[in-house]
Amino acid sequence: MPWYGYIHPVLALLTFGYGVTIGQLTLSRLGEWDFPLRRLRQRTLIYFLLTLANLGLGLLFDALLTGQGRAVRLLAHLPLAIAATVLALLAALVTYGKARPGEVPPSLRWHPLFTVASLAVIMTMGFTALLKVFGI
Repeated sequence: MPWYGYIHPVLALLTFGYGVTIGQLTLSRLGEWDFPLRRLRQRTLIYFLLTLANLGLGLLFDALLTGQGRAVRLLAHLPLAIAATVLALLAALVTYGKARPGEVPPSLRWHPLFTVASLAVIMTMGFTALLKVFGI
């Protein structure tokens, strides 16, 4: 595999780590009345942009490697990438709910679910890639 083929897995690992941080923050502080909503919106938007960049890089590298005759086919990798991006988008959208002062928006209760589901899909994509690396 050419050197640029390793950029996508490294970015995927960074995205996964960033998503774990956001998920942990949301799960631990969601019940508090002084929840840092503005910071969570920014972090979740960055997470969505990272998943979108991963999707784009994966498509780009697939096209480049296919053009060189060294295509790498991973089982259900593209549908899982689309699902992870959509779940990250939903996690970002639910942070824009309205609430009364001193309360957490009711829609924000869905944020941990969408974030953890997106992380689970990213882990599944990593496992399918590892299966291909080990020849299983």
